[in-house]
Amino acid sequence: MNARNELIGWLRDAYSMERSLETTLKKISQSDKHPGEFRAACRKHLLETQQQSQTIESLLKSLGSDTSTVKTGIGLLMETVKGAGAVVSHDHVVKEMITTYASEQFEIACYEAIVAAAEVAGLPLVAESCRQMISDEKNMAQTISDLLPGMVHSYLGEHPLPKAA
Repeated sequence: MNARNELIGWLRDAYSMERSLETTLKKISQSDKHPGEFRAACRKHLLETQQQSQTIESLLKSLGSDTSTVKTGIGLLMETVKGAGAVVSHDHVVKEMITTYASEQFEIACYEAIVAAAEVAGLPLVAESCRQMISDEKNMAQTISDLLPGMVHSYLGEHPLPKAA
């Protein structure tokens, strides 16, 4: 196994992941169903996500590779299908917030693995670029974590559950 080749594959996956997340962040940031603070955080993170996509594309080019059109296309399709399915549930706003939080945690883990692989492969620029991405993802995850309880309280206040007998 060649650490550099594995790293390139993981960077291609990360590129697909970031491009897919752009779809979700754009949709949430434009939806008046979500709290203003969450929409604002998603708008800010959308810009970060677009920058991350560009950074990953540049890193791949510097390593003599490119993005995977197939992986990116499949990722975008899956994100669209996932988004369409979430809208039909009555509590989709809460579920989207939870899913977005989970996505941020997944991204953090992916970038931590890429940092480790870059260190093994002797590619400090890749490692440092991904450390910055980890910082962005942690900030967004913390924002969602801070907003989620209030969102759930608000949602349940608007949609009270039947009292237990």
